[in-house]
Amino acid sequence: MPKQQSILRRDVIGWSLYDFANTIFSMNILSLYFKRWVVEDLQRDGLYYDLAYAGAMLLTALFMPALGALSDHTGKKRLFLFLFTVSCCIAIGIVPLVPESLIVVIMLAFAIATFCYEGGMVFYNALLYSVSDGNEARYVSGFGVAMGYLGSIAGMILVLPWVTGGLFGLNIPWHDAGGKVAAFVPSAVLFMVFAIPVFIWVKEKPGLVKDRRIPFMKSYAEVWAGIKDTRRYPGVLRFLIADYFFEDAVATVILNIGIFSSIVIGLSDADLTVFLIISTTFAMIGSMLIGHISKRASLKKTMATIVWGWVIVLLFFIFIEHIILIYCLGCLVGILLGGLWTVSRPLLAEMVPKDELGRFFGLYSLSGRAAAVIGPVVWGGVVYIFNPSRSGGRFLSDLMGISESAADKLPYRLAVLSLLAMMMIGLVIFRKLPEHGAEG
Repeated sequence: MPKQQSILRRDVIGWSLYDFANTIFSMNILSLYFKRWVVEDLQRDGLYYDLAYAGAMLLTALFMPALGALSDHTGKKRLFLFLFTVSCCIAIGIVPLVPESLIVVIMLAFAIATFCYEGGMVFYNALLYSVSDGNEARYVSGFGVAMGYLGSIAGMILVLPWVTGGLFGLNIPWHDAGGKVAAFVPSAVLFMVFAIPVFIWVKEKPGLVKDRRIPFMKSYAEVWAGIKDTRRYPGVLRFLIADYFFEDAVATVILNIGIFSSIVIGLSDADLTVFLIISTTFAMIGSMLIGHISKRASLKKTMATIVWGWVIVLLFFIFIEHIILIYCLGCLVGILLGGLWTVSRPLLAEMVPKDELGRFFGLYSLSGRAAAVIGPVVWGGVVYIFNPSRSGGRFLSDLMGISESAADKLPYRLAVLSLLAMMMIGLVIFRKLPEHGAEG
């Protein structure tokens, strides 16, 4: 199928718009506003957020592989995707209605929303081969990621007036500044509105549906069989283990880039929005470019190059404070983030049978989400232990002989160092992955 037709077809646009929609949630809730609202406005320890997010990832790891296997048999991936999307939007939309003193209820609603957001990605990813085939799926994957980052930019801009009462210094008369919490409802509404086309325009291909239905509990047996079956599909288990470490680092970056930029770099809300818009623009460009390159390049070599890029960028983030260089690093983070997600979906899909995509994307979710249980907790633990107000932080600050302002930033720099170590472990595992290719 010609490249232009595959991009302009209605089902491809509908599938890609879901990436546009869900990154509005990812950017505004997970990256930009929610954790900062908990830490800076509610004056709660960041571990509240880290534990709630880790709990949501644990639920995703426990349930989504089985639900992914179940969706292979029912041919109802769109229905599952719809239910998870609606539940996510409702859960995050009710947070502003909860009294701020009920922090446990707030974090429970956040955990439910995050679980539903992450769970929906299993069915969305598995629908890739219902709208594309062969090497063309690599490019469509990149197009979807690019649309996602366009959604991040649009979401930040559309929601900013509710937060600040203006847009990049221009006051908007009919908007009062509602603070970070005012971002939650508009983000939920935008997520739902832009997700609608995938439910209308994308049809699951009959050839990708298994010929028998199974009860829910039996789907767990298929998950276990899928883990054992990784021996039949060379490289799948190695990829999933390596992806565990990659996802661990990347998910933690996404969750904490807002608070890192605020505390370590010193960006204001408006400056942080500009920083993220620039980074996201480069993510959009990078995902399209890497998606195009990957049509002919080795997916394994492309992904290894991307991960090495992450290692170098994280190393620079530990030591560099110059604002111009920080913006340059932000551009590189965007390219690497878009590239990693562009390549990882088709890399897994080309290793496994197409009628088992739900099951194996469920295992992919298990790998990534299990990692996301550990990463945020490690980050939160490092920041907690080496906080200058605690003995570990005071000891290290005195040992290094650094100033008070540098001591406040040190825990976050050490947390970034832990992410760099995760990436290196993943690379060691990934390097022996066999090469795979798709049919043209």
